[in-house]
Amino acid sequence: QPEVMRAAEKDDSYAAHVTEACRDAFRHLFGTRVAVAYQNEIKLLGQSLYYLLTTGSGQQTLGEEYCDISQVATSHGLPPTPARRMLFILYQTTVPYLAERISSRIVSRGIYMDDSQLDNHHESDNPSRGITESSTNTNESSRSLSFSMLSRLRSKAHAFWLWVVQKWPSMLPLGQDFIQLAIRTNLMFFYFEGLYYHFSKRGAGIHYVFIGKPMNQRPRYLFLYLFTLSKRLTT
Repeated sequence: QPEVMRAAEKDDSYAAHVTEACRDAFRHLFGTRVAVAYQNEIKLLGQSLYYLLTTGSGQQTLGEEYCDISQVATSHGLPPTPARRMLFILYQTTVPYLAERISSRIVSRGIYMDDSQLDNHHESDNPSRGITESSTNTNESSRSLSFSMLSRLRSKAHAFWLWVVQKWPSMLPLGQDFIQLAIRTNLMFFYFEGLYYHFSKRGAGIHYVFIGKPMNQRPRYLFLYLFTLSKRLTT
């Protein structure tokens, strides 16, 4: 356990150095404004480069090499397949980026919809000509939807998307709390099992074995975690 946690800290530090180097390159090539505008994409590029050059090529990461641990994917101690390694890299780098990107897009879309609804509310005070035209357009669209199942499904999907966009600001704090709970639960299982410190490795089925000298292996944190948990429950 201590080796796995130490290796994760080292890898985060080295990946941050690669990301900073990519940011400096973008700043010199395209200017500071572009580097700031695409900072999330640069972070994705830096982390992807680090893990593709290490885990993706079948080599130890710098943190794993520092802590004398190696990746395995089965109970027999076999190394992970290229598919598992690529799945881990996607979970570690691309999935958090996509989740943050989609969430920000939904929030911005919700703000735009609120503004457009406010504008439509002001325009509704115009003469009844626009109302009659909109009603005829609605009748025509309803007649066309009755003859096409694909159009019905599309309209339902669009209505569901609008509902998600409207409810997303109130659902986002609950989603963040759920993610934090899931991270703590995964950490609790890690203290007991000593296998998966990150969700990405649990999803890819990759864990570690210690390949150094047995005398250099540090004790597990299970008893420390049980003591901390019991202290929190009693206070």
